[in-house]
Amino acid sequence: MDNLKLFKIQLFASFFYLFLLGLGVGAMICAGVFSAPAIFRASSIVEGLEITLFQSGVLMTSIFVKLNFLLVALGVIIFIYEIFSFFKYKNKLSVLFGAISIVLIYLFAFYYTPLVIDAQKLGEDGIATLIFDKIHKESVLVFKALLLCLFALFIANVFKIIHLLQRYLKLQN
Repeated sequence: MDNLKLFKIQLFASFFYLFLLGLGVGAMICAGVFSAPAIFRASSIVEGLEITLFQSGVLMTSIFVKLNFLLVALGVIIFIYEIFSFFKYKNKLSVLFGAISIVLIYLFAFYYTPLVIDAQKLGEDGIATLIFDKIHKESVLVFKALLLCLFALFIANVFKIIHLLQRYLKLQN
């Protein structure tokens, strides 16, 4: 395979990876910024709607469970892409953000989400404890840290693509 064709494949893979990172960041923003306030204020938004804080939490958890499928898949993609990318470009910062993102994804999806679900299975009493409050606050911090880390990984890869495009333009001339 000639260099130009290989280079185009690398460029396509980089843009596709950037798209997937953006999808992950966007999905997290939609869940945390758009959905959560509407769900937890549903009774004040919809006249006559009787929904408790516990019921709102159950709805929000169902959104996060679905988001976790996307995040776990993204974690696998980050792992694969960053391994190949490191051997090709030796970009340690991108690998660092990728590794932190993977740890936070799996921490959120496989540790905090199941703890919240287990507490909700106990009913309203399950979430009215100091332990649940602590777990919930920690999960929010992990979620925010993950969002920031994925965004940093996105930015790091934007710069990588800019560098690739500069190399591509040099090959064209």
